[in-house]
Order: sequence, then structure tokens, then C-alpha cells
Amino acid sequence: MNFEGKTIVITGGIGGIGIEVGRHLLTLGAKVILADKESDRGQAAVDELGQGASYITLDVTREQAWKDAMSDILASHGSLYGLINAAGIFKPGVPFTDMSLEIWRDHFNVNLDGAFLGCKYGILAMKDSGGGAIVNFSSGLAHIMLTDAAAYCVSKAGLLALTRLAAKAGGKFGVRVNAVLPGAIETEMMWGNLRPGQARQELVDMLVKQHPIGRIGVPYDVANAVAFLCDPASSFVTGALLAVDGGQLVD
Repeated sequence: MNFEGKTIVITGGIGGIGIEVGRHLLTLGAKVILADKESDRGQAAVDELGQGASYITLDVTREQAWKDAMSDILASHGSLYGLINAAGIFKPGVPFTDMSLEIWRDHFNVNLDGAFLGCKYGILAMKDSGGGAIVNFSSGLAHIMLTDAAAYCVSKAGLLALTRLAAKAGGKFGVRVNAVLPGAIETEMMWGNLRPGQARQELVDMLVKQHPIGRIGVPYDVANAVAFLCDPASSFVTGALLAVDGGQLVD
């Protein structure tokens, strides 16, 4: 894999998986732009990654923010090759019949609307750059319906359809659009599933049983899959929905 000189934006870039994706792409020669709402942590993330990394503040739910970000990136970098739509929220432990419309809409605003805007403006920017690659972050929970995580499950299921549609729309511009579906990955988001009084190891043991490979994932597992989908050598791969889940979806 060689991304020498290629600019790639990662939304949710200061999250556990986002920053690992950035770290991995940097080792492969990419110029990485971390994008996130939390500007106070952005510089620390850039300092951690080192040369080749930069940061922009981006609220993925705001269309004007996307327009401005893409305009600034093209002006400063000359072109855009890749976009990783990793921004997402997950509020577990809310039974379906207790879920407020506000919580439901929050998930769709970030997880689905944010990715739609990213695909739209990413394709437009890459069209002018000669093509590129977009990777959306769905989840194994797009298929496994948890009644106490309904908004997350349905928003991530919608992202699968969005990915296929965007792949069809972007193809004529040389833009490939694919998705990864991570299983349980050891991040702060995963630890949000801890129940009151539950030990971390109890949660890990429970999750391991759901993954035939016999372990939960680590951020690098996802980063490596993202790099494959972005790789210029994967030029015939588009509309793919790649499970990175240790076999969780096998059953």
C-alpha cells in the first residue's frame, strides 16, 4: 500500500479508531487531516501522530461546515484523495419503548446524515481531484438488532444503503465508496456498554463469546481494513460492505 502525497480526511479523527486509522495511513505515506468537533483535543492528537498530520474542526451534521471544510482543504492541499466517515455516536442501554425522539434523531444526525453530507461533498471534491476513495463506518449492529440500542442499529443499517447508493453515484467520477462493519473493538465507545457494577473483564468475556475468532478487536484491526479499501490498488472494489468482526456475523 502506498499513499504517498495523498490527502485523506478522517471524521471522528480523535476517537480511538479514528486516530489509529490516521496513524496507520501516515505510515503508508498519506497526509492525514483529523476532523472532529472537539477542537480542544485536536492539537494533542496531531502532536501524538506527528509530521504529516493536521486538524480541522468539523461538525459533520452541518452542511455549511462540510462546504467550508472541503473548500479549505482543496485550497490548502490542492486535492483530496480520501475520506473516512468515522464520526459516530452510541448511547446504549435505552430500551426501545423508553427511547426519546431526541435520542433517535441525535443518532441519525451524526451517524447517517453526517455520512451523507460527507459522501456528497467528498465526491464533489474528489471529482475535481481525479477520483478517490470514501470509507463509511457502519457496524455489525446494522444486522444484529439490540432493542436497547435501536437508534444506533437502525442508523448504521441505513449507512449500508447509503454506501451502496454513493458507490453508484460516485463511480462515474472515479470515486469508490465502501463500508467497514466493525465488531466489538476495544475503545471508549465499547466501554460505554458497561452496566453499573459490571467489571471490565466481565464485559470482555461476554463479548468474546460473540466472536468466533476468540477475542475482541483492537483499533488496528479496523485501520488495516480501512487502508485496504482506500488503497489505489483496490481500484475495482466499490460498494463493498466489509465485516471486521472476528466472525460475529457468521451465525
